Amino acid sequence: MLEKGFKYLIYEARTNFTYELFAEFLKCGTKGMCITTTIPKKLEKEYGLKNTDIVWITDMEGVENALDPKSLNKEIMAKLKQFSDQNTDCIILIDDLGYLILENGYTEVNKFLDKLSQCTTRAKCTLMVPINPDSVTKEISDALVKKFDQVKDVRNYILTGNKIECPECGAMWRTNVDSCDICGYQFSAETQKPALTTEEKSIPRREAKVSGKLRVKPPEEDERKEAPPPPPLPPPSAYDFENRPSDDSWFNRGVALEKMGKSEQAVECFDKALENNPNDSWAWFNKGVSLHRMGLLGEALYCYDKALTYNPNDPDLLSNKGIALRTLGRADEALQCYKKALSINPADSGIWSNMGVTYRVMGMNDAALDAYNKALTIDPYDVGVWLNKAAALQSQGKFDEAIVCYEEVLRINPYHPVALRNKEFAMSRTLRS
Repeated sequence: MLEKGFKYLIYEARTNFTYELFAEFLKCGTKGMCITTTIPKKLEKEYGLKNTDIVWITDMEGVENALDPKSLNKEIMAKLKQFSDQNTDCIILIDDLGYLILENGYTEVNKFLDKLSQCTTRAKCTLMVPINPDSVTKEISDALVKKFDQVKDVRNYILTGNKIECPECGAMWRTNVDSCDICGYQFSAETQKPALTTEEKSIPRREAKVSGKLRVKPPEEDERKEAPPPPPLPPPSAYDFENRPSDDSWFNRGVALEKMGKSEQAVECFDKALENNPNDSWAWFNKGVSLHRMGLLGEALYCYDKALTYNPNDPDLLSNKGIALRTLGRADEALQCYKKALSINPADSGIWSNMGVTYRVMGMNDAALDAYNKALTIDPYDVGVWLNKAAALQSQGKFDEAIVCYEEVLRINPYHPVALRNKEFAMSRTLRS
């Protein structure tokens, strides 16, 4: 997919695909260096990285063999220059560029990229820089494009091969990974099968995103007591790294980091925000979201409960709490959360979908189908709900009706891999009957 010797800006929400490409270069004997905020041992385990130097950047004190992100144009640049001087036809991966912009500002990152470009050109080095374009302003995104030879958008690529697909969130992992780092799902021995290879592969259970709504505070926040729930917030705009407000900076920084997928660092920021205002329900909510994504469900549940003490009638909070409870095996309590959330906002298709997932876990297929149908009445274009409904129908042996659901998915997305695969499987079962 990538030719050697070019500088690539890679659009990706989370850097799984980029690391796979990086690992393929290394397998061919190319010497590599990776600059990352991820713990090196985790990367080595997850992607089998060999023949590479991994430089860990973190602002935590006392970490051995790690560099401060604010030393971007000093120690970090010196490491990269030394590596490129000593290795021709090499490959360099700069992960977490959004985090470096957050720590240093775009002006310093711009200088860094100019210096790096000179080094890589001399060494005929391949440069890979992944970034989520939604995590920076449009001005910064447009400026970055001019720094690279090519832009590759891999956000819609699907990893296949010796991989397993998390049945909770759909993330792809190597078969030697014990749990999903995104949603915390624990893989069992039965789950450890290559993804997208057999028709018996189970259909992912799609719940509404655990957070879907990171909250960005308005300039003034009204007290809402016994008031009707506010309308859903619009998606947060890209974070302006160059113009952080002087107030609420820890909260805003946490939101920006979570949008970049840096949940651990986001939690640290929300903790700082809560030191200043321990009654901040939005900070408790967002901290719970980050912990939930890290798989720390017990801690996430504590945060959701804290937020609910200040805002007990928030349907999003109740829905997230329900997802955590269901994952912990407390399905009855999860149902109570969803029912209360729907009594406040019955027009939320995601909550109906979550309730359907919980009913299925409890073996109540008819109730699950009823919940999915209500979700689809509200949002008929929700692919995840159509797949969930198809799974429930298949479990009852209703393959013809399941095929109709898959056809609805393919009408929305003609190349959806799960729908294509499982429609073929359902059709094979109808032919046998």
